[in-house]
Amino acid sequence: MGLADLQTIDVVAMEDDGTEGLHIVVGNGWPPEREALYHVQLLVKLTGTLHYAETCGKRCSVTVHSADEPPAGVLEFLRAAGVRAVVGLGDRERPAVGRPPRFPNLPDGSPDLGALQAANAADFAGRHGLDGTVASLDRLDEVLEARRREEGLGPDDTDEEFADGDLIVLGGAYAGEVLRSAAGGRWVLGREPMIGPLHVAVGPAGDEMAVNVLGKVRKYLRYGSEDSVRSIVSMVLARLNGGMPSSR
Repeated sequence: MGLADLQTIDVVAMEDDGTEGLHIVVGNGWPPEREALYHVQLLVKLTGTLHYAETCGKRCSVTVHSADEPPAGVLEFLRAAGVRAVVGLGDRERPAVGRPPRFPNLPDGSPDLGALQAANAADFAGRHGLDGTVASLDRLDEVLEARRREEGLGPDDTDEEFADGDLIVLGGAYAGEVLRSAAGGRWVLGREPMIGPLHVAVGPAGDEMAVNVLGKVRKYLRYGSEDSVRSIVSMVLARLNGGMPSSR
């Protein structure tokens, strides 16, 4: 349970109005030093929850519960998506009113994905002494391999259920920012399950490639070095530099 559990709905319950209530719990609140990480995790998790609500064939309501006031940008996005936001639990639950954000939304009200992911990439780089180059992605792969070893996974082992939501967002942000530094592009929050809700779009307008760097980090954790993050970034850069058309 919690934001780092990116692919599950925390609580599903029948509501008094007959809807199926889908609940996301932000149990750690919104500490400013982790605001970018938690904001992006919520965007990823909420996108999956909303997709379920739209496709499950039931009437659903979605509520985000926070231990303290969410940043105003988060609250603005939730309201626009028709998601209820509350602070506290049970008898102490009340509607969220928001607090000043570190990362204000863009003028159109959408999250500033570039600023959020740049902050997450800088966090990851600072933790591991990385310099933002494509070559430094070898070190990212090493970090992921070390995390697998902590989980008891050897080089040839697979674990379909293993995930680390902090590492997926922070490592994915770093890989995406390396790609954007080398080739331009932009962060996109979409609804395509196979692409990943948060991905990097690179390439000429009208012929962009959607690069699921967060998904690649998740796959490395589950399957090992055959899903090297360095390899996907290198492949994308080779396609762009070689003028090869992207397939969508």
